[in-house]
Amino acid sequence: MFNDILNSFIDPILVINKEKVIKYVNASFEETFYVNSNFILNKNLNSIIDEDSPLILLINKTIKNAINLKEDKLIISLRNQSKKQLKVSIFNTFVEKDLIVIHFEQNLKNQTFIYHKINSKISQSFSALVDMLMHELKNPLSGIVGATQLLQKDLQSSNYVEMLDLIKFEADRIKTLLSNMENLSAGEGNVSLENINIHKVLNYCKSSAKNSYGKEIIFEEIYDPSLPDFYSNEELLIQIFTNLIKNGCEAQNNKGKIILKTSYNANKKFLLNENDLPEIKPLQIEVIDFGMGIPESDLQNIFDPFITKKHNGKGLGLSIVSNSIRTLDGSIEVNSENGCTNFCLNFPLQKSEGLS
Repeated sequence: MFNDILNSFIDPILVINKEKVIKYVNASFEETFYVNSNFILNKNLNSIIDEDSPLILLINKTIKNAINLKEDKLIISLRNQSKKQLKVSIFNTFVEKDLIVIHFEQNLKNQTFIYHKINSKISQSFSALVDMLMHELKNPLSGIVGATQLLQKDLQSSNYVEMLDLIKFEADRIKTLLSNMENLSAGEGNVSLENINIHKVLNYCKSSAKNSYGKEIIFEEIYDPSLPDFYSNEELLIQIFTNLIKNGCEAQNNKGKIILKTSYNANKKFLLNENDLPEIKPLQIEVIDFGMGIPESDLQNIFDPFITKKHNGKGLGLSIVSNSIRTLDGSIEVNSENGCTNFCLNFPLQKSEGLS
């Protein structure tokens, strides 16, 4: 029963005895710290964290004085992993007097993690911008198509006809793209959905990167092969992950490593729907790079259109990502610290209302 209670926590939980032997970790701990309970249970805590770590020092103080302790800003670093700043509570248990429970919590006050609700004012302002562009671009395109059709009637040369066909084809293609963007900006459910294998999409985006801007990037794939297909739109997913992978490559000067990770995470019940009610979006995809990182002061604005620190950048990539995720009823969160930037996306597995 004790384990059942601890496993109900959505925050990471670690239980040790007074000899600092690991007796229990919940699923959230495994997910947060990238560890497998099968490899760490019944081992000393020193096997995964340095003896001089601030966490170990706090635990030692708890054991020595038999008191409960709390630290709002504690740097946690498991061996060979990037550091995380977390809120930590350590307390003795009454159920098993030899056991100590350690509760980890994201410190939202410091904005270490920034949770972005995709239907935010930022997305709405971007939608208004797209609407304006649609209006201004569709009129000249219609003129180009109309003029091309008139010229096709008068010009008989095969060379001219071929060139005019090409102009008309490309103009029609731009019109289709603009129509898709118009639907996207309005947040309407005019996006067709089908069963999608997320690993197929990620592999396509990775292959595209390897053939162009990411030739010298090492890709590490940590995939959960048991994940089911889910209802989504392949074109929008490719758009999302191409932008995120390209950002990760550029953050490392097109060298280094990018991790693509998928998992089933039913613990993310804190993601909110439009009515501010808890909603489970268990399909989780992470794009992790080890580049220059994003300053804390910039995290709030990275999804704003035209906000960029890149040389010759346009600042539209992450705005497009944000709107595409909103259209697919997904959520995104960003963590960037100590040379590691993690874009973590979550999607529902079932069709959402309003999507066709």
